[in-house]
Amino acid sequence: MLKIGTILLAITLIFSTVYGLVLAISPATLAGNSLEVRGATLEGVKGTPAGDAFIVQTRHLGVFAVCISIALFFVLFAAFNKGTPWAWWAFLIVGGIAWLYGLIVQIMEGDMLNMTLHIIGVVIMALGLLLPVKEFFAKKV
Repeated sequence: MLKIGTILLAITLIFSTVYGLVLAISPATLAGNSLEVRGATLEGVKGTPAGDAFIVQTRHLGVFAVCISIALFFVLFAAFNKGTPWAWWAFLIVGGIAWLYGLIVQIMEGDMLNMTLHIIGVVIMALGLLLPVKEFFAKKV
């Protein structure tokens, strides 16, 4: 199960890296949907201070997502795939905060596109953590 969990978490990290790159390189692709839920368009706010700040903040979120993904790749292949308990906790805490926070925000906003992407991330990550849980916390005799 540890190998399956590692593969699922690697898929989650690839998914989050791509999601972060899209936000960083082309923020309008996903951020525009958040504005449309509120009855605005990205074109309608471009060039305004608020619109420019929205794009910059979306890019920052993308860069942060990529950085977290890269760090967790190191944790995955340096410790998680060896069954080290702290690596399991690192994924639960860091990954859980990132994916669940994003999911809660998207639910509150009613942004179905981003909410669906976050649900996919949460489900794959949860499976990757729960399937091998016995290998991390088995009772030692």
